[in-house]
Amino acid sequence: MSLFGVFYWQDVLDIALVTVLVYQMLILIRGTRALSAFGGLASLMVLYLVSKYLGMFTVGWLLENLFSSLFLVIVILFHEDIRQALSAMGTRYFWRKKRITSFAFVDDLAWVCVYFAKRRIGALIVLENQMQLGDMMKGGVELDARFSRELLLTLFYPMTALHDGAVILRKGRVAAAGCILPLARMERQSFGTRHRAALGLTEVSDATVLVVSEERGEISVASRGHLAVMPDAELLKETLKHVIR
Repeated sequence: MSLFGVFYWQDVLDIALVTVLVYQMLILIRGTRALSAFGGLASLMVLYLVSKYLGMFTVGWLLENLFSSLFLVIVILFHEDIRQALSAMGTRYFWRKKRITSFAFVDDLAWVCVYFAKRRIGALIVLENQMQLGDMMKGGVELDARFSRELLLTLFYPMTALHDGAVILRKGRVAAAGCILPLARMERQSFGTRHRAALGLTEVSDATVLVVSEERGEISVASRGHLAVMPDAELLKETLKHVIR
């Protein structure tokens, strides 16, 4: 018998599951504002232990009352991060399927973006990944149409009813058009509405968004809250091949 008593297999499984859950939680909140909040909570916990050890009753009492409603505070402050983390966890472990890249699809998509950039036609094209964007489609017009160059050219043609919104592509098909995307939470003065919408969607989902600027004639790719300018069609194609998998 060890100093810690008898360990049963349930105890080992319990410790292993808690370790995996904590590890996965840290991975999910890495690079988000929730990570900073987690560090702040850890500091408060250390302060609470120190106050109890030193007999600081007032500080201990305040922290005890704070921790009693901590779960509710976390849910209210970080409901978006919690929803994104749970969605990412669900798609990662239960719905992940291997996708086969269609080179014709990539070529057509890159050709359309270059066409728009040369003619200074603004466009916002969303590539849905594992996390489904059905809530974003409700604000637009659901199509479920076969993807083609001609369809995208028509949807984003200036002065048409749907050219100002975003087109969402799902599994190589045009799922919806005229969709309204959430704007980025941070103020980015150098970006227009299209770029802020692209960044905003990638902050709350795993989608990739193509943006064509009508002011500068540039093509950009937004992913995970970051924006990268594509200087030529070849780099855009290579980027798309890694995104669509």
